[in-house]
Amino acid sequence: MNAKTLLYRGSLKSCNYRCSYCPFSKHPQSLRELRIEKEQWLSFVGDFAEKAHSLGIRALMAVPYGEALIHPWYWKGLARVSACADIDAVGAQTNLSFPIAESLAYFRQKKGNPQKLRLWATFHPEMTTTKTFVRQCAALAKEGVIFCAGAVGVPENIKILQSLRKALPPGTYLWINKMDGLKRPYTAAETAAFLDIDPYFLQELTPVPADPAQCTGRLFLEGNGKMRACNISAPLSTNWKTLCADMHFPQPQCSRKLCSCYLAYGGRSDFPNQALFGPYPLFRIPRRI
Repeated sequence: MNAKTLLYRGSLKSCNYRCSYCPFSKHPQSLRELRIEKEQWLSFVGDFAEKAHSLGIRALMAVPYGEALIHPWYWKGLARVSACADIDAVGAQTNLSFPIAESLAYFRQKKGNPQKLRLWATFHPEMTTTKTFVRQCAALAKEGVIFCAGAVGVPENIKILQSLRKALPPGTYLWINKMDGLKRPYTAAETAAFLDIDPYFLQELTPVPADPAQCTGRLFLEGNGKMRACNISAPLSTNWKTLCADMHFPQPQCSRKLCSCYLAYGGRSDFPNQALFGPYPLFRIPRRI
């Protein structure tokens, strides 16, 4: 992987959705907590815009625990980064609940480049309907935004997800994440159904052995400045402040046995589908289906 990607997860741990399986839907953040989150994000964006070129980082993806894109300051930060000449792609994970036309208008007002925007949109059947989610996806496509869509592979939701697959255009990739906490293997019929929706679903069921040597092309940053090789690895000894001072991309370290989620295995240099997902596979957007 020649072009480096930085994943950012700040202190945002609140969401406008209330999914039963998600702990962050139960945490209403105070105005003070949100102010800290805003200050951390905008401070980071300022540093990143100045340092990304020297660090060889050409893509930024926000991967919050909560929903970031309902907050204007996230759009402001994404716009600033997208305006940098050396940045190829910028984006975020989102539940796609934000007002698309208004948000994109604000993004453009802040000099954002929509051609660089990449969104990872997750469908939550407890909180929205297939019709509403598809309408939001269509609005993104109308605005010219590149995106993928997906959902957790809950066996009870197979028919809903099959309906979503039929409703989305064939060129929109619909990924399926393995369901954590299922406490049993998927049946052959369930696996076949999810493979029919997502042709790469077997990668979710086949975690690969961890190998830090394959993780030199990405870095995971928290709002407090701690850095990791990925979202599930242990903190590195180098923090963001030190990195910005010495301008040396740290060597990845990891004590995990397996890369057990897409943000971990998808960012490895030996990820088998890089030819399909392009130079920034962590956005999970194939060049073609």
